[in-house]
Amino acid sequence: MTQFRKSIQRAENRFDTTAARFARRHPCISLFCTFIGIPVFILGAVYALASAVVCPIAWACGWM
Repeated sequence: MTQFRKSIQRAENRFDTTAARFARRHPCISLFCTFIGIPVFILGAVYALASAVVCPIAWACGWM
């Protein structure tokens, strides 16, 4: 269990340093990704998960 936690922490630290390096080298692209890309990704994930739940229910009720 300790090895698992350490591996997750190493991956998190590696991701943080990589993201910080990217933000320092490409500030405009990182701002675009932060304020446009991530919200679009979240909306897409919400749509996909909501559709995965609602579509089978609608199909079972005969609404589709």
